[in-house]
Amino acid sequence: MKWLREMLAQRKRKVASLSIAVRRSFIASVIICGAMLLAATVFVISHIFYNKESTFTGQPPPAKSYEPRKIELKVKVSRQQRSSSRPSMAPRLVAAKESAHVALPEIKIDSKLVTTTLQPKFKAVTGRGLGAGLGTGYGTSGFGEGVSAVNFFGVQAKGERIAILVDVSVSMVESAEKPGKGFVDYLRVKDRVGSVIDALKDGTLFNVVIFADACSEMEPKMVFAGNETRKEARKFIQPFNTDRSNYGLETGNFSGGGGLQAAGGTTRMDLALAAAMKDGADTILIITDGLPEVIKVVDPAQVQAYQNTLSQWRQQNAGAIAAAQQQVAAVQQAEAAAPARQVWVPPTPARPPSAAPMKEGAKPDPGAPAQPGHWITVHDTPHTGGGPAVPQPPPMPPPGNWKLTEFIKHISLLYDETYKPKGLKPPVICCIGYQVDKDGDAFLHQLASNYKGQYRLVRVLK
Repeated sequence: MKWLREMLAQRKRKVASLSIAVRRSFIASVIICGAMLLAATVFVISHIFYNKESTFTGQPPPAKSYEPRKIELKVKVSRQQRSSSRPSMAPRLVAAKESAHVALPEIKIDSKLVTTTLQPKFKAVTGRGLGAGLGTGYGTSGFGEGVSAVNFFGVQAKGERIAILVDVSVSMVESAEKPGKGFVDYLRVKDRVGSVIDALKDGTLFNVVIFADACSEMEPKMVFAGNETRKEARKFIQPFNTDRSNYGLETGNFSGGGGLQAAGGTTRMDLALAAAMKDGADTILIITDGLPEVIKVVDPAQVQAYQNTLSQWRQQNAGAIAAAQQQVAAVQQAEAAAPARQVWVPPTPARPPSAAPMKEGAKPDPGAPAQPGHWITVHDTPHTGGGPAVPQPPPMPPPGNWKLTEFIKHISLLYDETYKPKGLKPPVICCIGYQVDKDGDAFLHQLASNYKGQYRLVRVLK
């Protein structure tokens, strides 16, 4: 049993020595970790205090002045600069440190500060890889001020490039069949259009186009709204359809170009639309009183068919045509051989202007002054008999007027020519039907709907 006790005692000694070794290893590990942590702490603290970071002092960018546009508008440069958030500063050069080898030039400049209503304070930023930037992002017409919202005879519209199309045809002042029309009422129309012009904000591009049998535009291209251009626009529309003068429009300064071609007509809205779209109007405002009467161009097939019909008619009526020509020749010979004599024409009194209602396409009788009596020379032509009636050839069938489909095609062609290459959207078209009939009402309503605009029927203006 003695050997067993010795073996157990020896094992206890080994366990005790192993336990001591483990404790010593643990204590050594703790000491080493603590030393490493202390060394890291000392390194970080010394790095913070002795290795200073670079400091960047932000210098505000130099104030940029805006050179005013040479246009009629009164969008002042001071308003644009007040809208900017740039800090005030004096132009200067800054050196990080002095140098004995580089001499900075002397800057001879007035050191007046550029003041603005908003002066944000910028603090210096410290750190690595940091930067500060100021940017400007302004839209068209400068600071977004070119967009105008207008009330066009009750239709709310807005745009940056606005074209106002005004019908000045005689029918706009006809008063016999359409009560509520007349010179006084049309004066109200022009005043309302003037109010729309006055509501245009400075910086909005616009033009005024008038149309009847022809078309005229205020300016060859759009102008910026301003005090002077608004006055010119009012002055442009004021003379038309005044009391007993300046009826309608027979000749104009715009003859078209592009789009679907027409052969003439009255209420030439096709020309007015072409004038509005040639400069890329984004909003078109139209006031008119009826369906445009734009004549289609005769198709070559129609011309050939008419020529064939006319040739057949001449063959069938060759005898009657020859007899009529002989009769005309005989009358001319008798007139040449007849003796001449003097005949007294008595004086005629003055004729006052016609009081009959005006009609589209026809001017009223302006009257005539009194004519004194006078002598005239006449030839006594002998009676030659009735003779055969002169046959009349069949007229060519009328080509007809444009319908809505032709106007849509016209606008589509103008869009492809002017808008599409520039990536512009089609214009919004708003229409006002002033004392319009049923057909004109349907046409204008459909036209506005096709181009995302509004339509309103106006019976009376007060």
